[in-house]
Amino acid sequence: MNKKTTKQMDKWLNLLSKKLSGLKTSDRKDIIENYKDLWSEELSEGKTVNEILLSLRPINEIAKELYEEFGVIKNTKSDVTKIKIVNSKSEVTSSWIKNFNNFCLKFFGFIYSITAILLSLVLFLTFVAIIIAIPVALVLAFVNYEFLVVLPLAIGVMGIGIIVAIFFFFLSSSSYSTVKAIFNKWFSKTSAVTKDKRRVWSRLMLVMIIIGGSMAGIGAVTSTVGNNSIYGSVLSGNYLNKTESEIFNLNTTIGKVLKDKESEFSKDSKVYLDFDWGLSPWTIFETKQDSELNQNQISIQKHFNFKESLGSEFKISEKPESSYWVKNNVNDNGSLYLKFHISAPWNAKFLSITPIKYEISYNFKINNTPVENIIVRF
Repeated sequence: MNKKTTKQMDKWLNLLSKKLSGLKTSDRKDIIENYKDLWSEELSEGKTVNEILLSLRPINEIAKELYEEFGVIKNTKSDVTKIKIVNSKSEVTSSWIKNFNNFCLKFFGFIYSITAILLSLVLFLTFVAIIIAIPVALVLAFVNYEFLVVLPLAIGVMGIGIIVAIFFFFLSSSSYSTVKAIFNKWFSKTSAVTKDKRRVWSRLMLVMIIIGGSMAGIGAVTSTVGNNSIYGSVLSGNYLNKTESEIFNLNTTIGKVLKDKESEFSKDSKVYLDFDWGLSPWTIFETKQDSELNQNQISIQKHFNFKESLGSEFKISEKPESSYWVKNNVNDNGSLYLKFHISAPWNAKFLSITPIKYEISYNFKINNTPVENIIVRF
């Protein structure tokens, strides 16, 4: 009896032994010994494994008969693994396919493992970034705005931050569990996390989500309702603070730009007010013509919800050296470009949660011609 034959015989006997697990140990051993003797006898007569398997009844039938014989009722949903009778050629082919499948499984399993590890790291870093960013943003908000003005918004932001942080923590935790399971499989370790611990974490996260949702809801309502709220004032157009109007007399600039060319300016010509506001925060421009202003004057008033001291640091300056005139020879008109620059303090640039509105009034008359085509650009 060669090694391969012995292995196939032992495999069949082991399957039968598992199927007879409901019998007493002594009875099961006697039955296995009898079948072992039967196999040995058949092999000694020169029969092959395939011939012996064909002569034996299926294991399920053998087990059922023995359970009935010993008066044991056996309920099981498992099926006995079948031993396929194959020739040597198909066996080699099956072995090659099996090796290829194992390689593919290991390769894609490795790729999946690396992806899961990287995803877990990214999600965890995002969670940490949110935890760090929210306090920093709130500190700057209290620096830029009055305490009572920004407090409702801060409560809402903290509530939203809690929910977002929990969301990313949940994703990173799930990804970490996947990575941990992969490493446990690689190094044959068992997980020590209990169901009770998971249950405690789930309840804690649920409580925090309820608290965060309540804070977010309260913050959203109190920040947008009423003309004195931080966003309600923006929606109504009645900002909490404003500055005195700043007057710019542009006669000198226009005179230099249109020197010896003032006659080229016609009623169809255009005047562009270009504001270079660079890295200034969220900005809104509102324009209107004001006949009460002197000729070639503009008036600019700032409306904002920042602290008054911070709003006064927004500086507007004229740039006469950058202003110029472009003549349109085809239509016998032209365009006058008047340049301005707006600067803002660094902390307002860094955190702009409400806009600053520039209300621009103007009155232009060039070459004794009232200017109707005024275009404000920023």
